[in-house]
Amino acid sequence: MQREVNLLELGFQDFSADDKRKTFMILDMVMKKYHEKGYMITSFNPSDIYYQNEIFSFSKYDHISPVNANDKNDAVLNNIIGLSDLAFCSYLPSYDLSKGLLNVGAVSDDYDKFENIFTPFDREYYRSVLVDSVKTKQLPDTPYYYEYVSAKIKDVNPSDRSNSNVSTYVKATEVGKLMTDKNNEAAFSNTFYLVCMVTSMLIAFIGLGIYFLK
Repeated sequence: MQREVNLLELGFQDFSADDKRKTFMILDMVMKKYHEKGYMITSFNPSDIYYQNEIFSFSKYDHISPVNANDKNDAVLNNIIGLSDLAFCSYLPSYDLSKGLLNVGAVSDDYDKFENIFTPFDREYYRSVLVDSVKTKQLPDTPYYYEYVSAKIKDVNPSDRSNSNVSTYVKATEVGKLMTDKNNEAAFSNTFYLVCMVTSMLIAFIGLGIYFLK
């Protein structure tokens, strides 16, 4: 069994842009599962995100409560901003991830200067989060990155059904049923890793769609 390592130990900064995109889609999908179970991620520091045996996971999370968020929407907003901030720092040339994440307010203010670090395909999403949502404190129309990717591919190529409804497919699996069953709180901490295994397969289909868009 492979030793568990964090993103810094994994050398995530040196991943290709495509591999980073795939990783962010997986992390985004896992993050949504936390939200559906009433949890939120409390740290997006790369030292707190782990990889083991082809599975990525967050090590710091907590119940959504007045202590850390006003409500679920506020928790989701804070989390998509946090993950987007990690994406910004990861794509920013020469930035050292061991320093942690940049201040979100500063990223938002200077976004126009650095927008080209994202591919044209992704810029609309990251602007909606890092600029619009940071300033308005409102969720974008498409909060989750993987849903944005899936919807954009579908808009360009409506006949491609391989990635048209990722979340529905995941929920249709046995793993998905466990994750959405309110009586399985105890199973959550032991089974959420399995979701990544399912989503990794779906990422391959999404990747094909992105490839044909280029």
